[in-house]
Amino acid sequence: MYSNSIVQIFMKINKLLILTSGVFLSACQVLAPNKTVESSLDLTQALTFDRRADVGQLENGLSYYIAENTNPESRVYVRLVVNAGSMNEEDDQRGVAHIVEHMAFNGTKHYPANEVIKVLEEAGMKFGVDINAFTDFENTVYTLNLPNNNPETLELVMDVVSDWASNVTMLKGDLDAERGIVLEEWRARLGPMLRLGDKKSAIEMAGSRYVTRDPIGDPYTIQHVSKYRVADFYNKWYRPDNMSIVIVGDVNTEQMKQLISRKLGHDRTPDTPLEKVDYSIPLIDGWRSDTVSEEGYSSPSVEVSFFSEFKPDLSYARYQDDLAHQIATRLLNVRLQRWEQDEDNVVNAANFYSSNVGRETTQAVFSLQLVDGDYEQATQGLFKFVSQLAQHGFSEQEINGEISRLKGVIERGKDKKDYSIDLAGDLMVSAASGQTLIDKEQAYQLNKYFLERITPQQVNDAFKQIIAPKSRLILLTQPSDKRKPKLDEKWVEGVWQTTMQEQQPPWFIDASQAVLPVVDPKVGSVKQERKWAEHRITEYRLSNRSKLVYRYSDSNPGQVHFKALTAGGTRSIPQQDYHALKTAVSLVDDTGVGVVPQADIQTIFRGNPVVMSTLVDEYQQGFSGWAKTESFEKMLKLFHLKLAASPISEKSLKEYQVEMAQKLSGARFDGADRFVRKVSELRFPDIPTVYSDNGERAASYTAQGLSEVYQKYVAGKTDYTYFVVGDISAAQIESLAARYLASIKVKEVSREYYEVKASSPKVRYSTPDSKEPRAEVEIYLTQDSQWRPDNAYYLELSGELVQEQLRLKLREQASGVYGVASWFWQDVHSPQAEGRILFTCAPERVDELISLTHSVLSSVAETGADEQVLENKLLQRDDQIDRYLRSDLGMLNAMEQSYLLTDSPRLIQAQRRANSEASKQKVDAIMRQFLNQATRFEAVLLPENTAK
Repeated sequence: MYSNSIVQIFMKINKLLILTSGVFLSACQVLAPNKTVESSLDLTQALTFDRRADVGQLENGLSYYIAENTNPESRVYVRLVVNAGSMNEEDDQRGVAHIVEHMAFNGTKHYPANEVIKVLEEAGMKFGVDINAFTDFENTVYTLNLPNNNPETLELVMDVVSDWASNVTMLKGDLDAERGIVLEEWRARLGPMLRLGDKKSAIEMAGSRYVTRDPIGDPYTIQHVSKYRVADFYNKWYRPDNMSIVIVGDVNTEQMKQLISRKLGHDRTPDTPLEKVDYSIPLIDGWRSDTVSEEGYSSPSVEVSFFSEFKPDLSYARYQDDLAHQIATRLLNVRLQRWEQDEDNVVNAANFYSSNVGRETTQAVFSLQLVDGDYEQATQGLFKFVSQLAQHGFSEQEINGEISRLKGVIERGKDKKDYSIDLAGDLMVSAASGQTLIDKEQAYQLNKYFLERITPQQVNDAFKQIIAPKSRLILLTQPSDKRKPKLDEKWVEGVWQTTMQEQQPPWFIDASQAVLPVVDPKVGSVKQERKWAEHRITEYRLSNRSKLVYRYSDSNPGQVHFKALTAGGTRSIPQQDYHALKTAVSLVDDTGVGVVPQADIQTIFRGNPVVMSTLVDEYQQGFSGWAKTESFEKMLKLFHLKLAASPISEKSLKEYQVEMAQKLSGARFDGADRFVRKVSELRFPDIPTVYSDNGERAASYTAQGLSEVYQKYVAGKTDYTYFVVGDISAAQIESLAARYLASIKVKEVSREYYEVKASSPKVRYSTPDSKEPRAEVEIYLTQDSQWRPDNAYYLELSGELVQEQLRLKLREQASGVYGVASWFWQDVHSPQAEGRILFTCAPERVDELISLTHSVLSSVAETGADEQVLENKLLQRDDQIDRYLRSDLGMLNAMEQSYLLTDSPRLIQAQRRANSEASKQKVDAIMRQFLNQATRFEAVLLPENTAK
């Protein structure tokens, strides 16, 4: 259960706009009923709801959204949406909406105490994954992902939902036990980023109730609110006419209507009308200026915002305007990426986005991340950029290019079938916000219609509308140790007025320079060696002796994934070069692709994005790529360019050196950072890790030197095995592989791996170095062990079983933690099995809860797995493995590991086989051995003021 993290998502999607160019048919769009668009449209027509969903109301006012969808088969997704969140609270109830959400899992009329979680897990659902809930400013949502569509499962779930809707018990003992858990959730989320975000929100939403209604609540209310005030909130807002149920999946609509009516139709709607809630944010004309800072955050930035009232409009005309806004937004960000290259002495990164703040207000934001704190120069530069665009607009070439890209997006997406979980999410947003969900076919028709007719004038007018609002804010984020006064409002107004009136030069980019170099290698040959029919895999041998492993998949139509892998990695090179290689890989990829700068790559592939990045982990290395089918050849050209050259730009190197200098001076190392670095040092003494780079060598790095490191260790080893998974035919692969893969000169380099073993200090490491009022506890387990696939799987499963027992003891019984995580694993190359247990808690309870953790581990080692819990986990795991292997990336990763170990696909189904053959005896054997033999190391980060 979580609260604040989802708020920002809702604030961005609570808007009737086409904002996301990557996902063109956004959930919050609206559209017309299913009929072909005529040659001329009446733009005053109103848009209607997605015909895939049956939307209606019971007699008592409860709304339902039901959609039949068989992708995947047999699965069902249920959401209970209550239109009440923290904005519905009274002054003495701050945080009560969230407490009610917790209480729904802590006792209902028919499922007392924690019985709700127990019965749902017995049905095959996993708490925290399939069983969850969240509270935001305006809504509380309960989510259930059903493992099957069996009548008994649906009946059970609807019984639970019915109890949530009207029969949550508010027993004092249950509430008092839950207070500690909610308080730990409040404690766990504290940090510099949260406080900084709260400070920004207080300025952006000044004068509104949002500022005083954080969904998590305040500690005093959490600790002292009475059960009567919690019950008051529940009884006031949990009423049929303020709730909706969403059911999506492999179901029969009429049967679901009957089930909903039978389970949820008995509650009467109160006679009193729903109380109105004030969602407004005062809009003040003119420039406001302010500044924020937070200890532990040192990146300077400037944000320029334009605020306006959000006005729902379901007309075709509004849809057309929103489409023009989307095009303008996309082109604006493309230009900003170019502009930041010209302003690289002042600006690190620039972007624009538009979203809702609250339910009734829109915020358009230009965000600049700065190299240093030159806020005035950055502001003046941005204002000139905006003025230039307002005066000259986007060019026809830019607009036509974006329209062409969007046409391709809608054509590729028109036949793609939505997953049920995604459709459930879209309908949940509709139920929570009252917005109309788009009809996919009509979206396709209207998008085609408007994209053929939209004019440059409309797109440029859309940009002018972005900067038209009179309510404006310039907000500086400053390092806490380098604070300057806020920018004077009169100065900002003067610069804005002057700059907007001054004649600006036209925008100019020499697009002819943004082209890929010619890549025309000598064509080799490809020979098919073997087919694995049961895995739908074909192996080829290339004329340069490399192997190609290919699997056709249409899971994601029009998309192809690629990897080129070889043994190697950071543990195969001299230890003194570990950090140099990690740095080189990052900066080479940040600079561009070969001799083509990143800005040119973005221009060249604006219509069809292509990914080609370097992969270097501990024991293997190579490249990973992704492309649309029609761009796959271009992706292979990028692969050649990556191998041919590896320049590093001075800008990328400088940004890295500045960041590391800040870390070295202590400006960027907070207590948590120092803690994880020290723990890593204790566990891996004299062994380089990602945590052991403190920036001391950064100043001595040169672009040329790091480029040579990359060429030596990455481009200098090319004895790859190639993997291709996706929507591309065998004939296409054979042709392209002959040209672009068989032509790669194979460079074999023999390297020796050095052993990496974790130590387990016997004495607890504890340090009072945190600025947060919580303790962070880590317990590491280490056991010497030889890796075997089945054993590794049962070890991983054991970690989940232990986590379940820890949750029951530390959270449900002791009320000492919000959550506890437990991972057990063994990497293929590691001589050790490892475990890690994490939780946060009140500092005064550290010893108690660590002792309780060890007690749980001893108990599990003695009794083994709870058979019912194990059965639940195996059922959940079977579903997870199935979904993983159905995905292209999951299959690619499984293929990669299997070939790495056996040079065949024999281990692709290893986890599925291990899961199907699992028994209490097999799992207990691995779990008990690990828990009994593993050495343990405790590490605790405490608040600064903790007495030693």
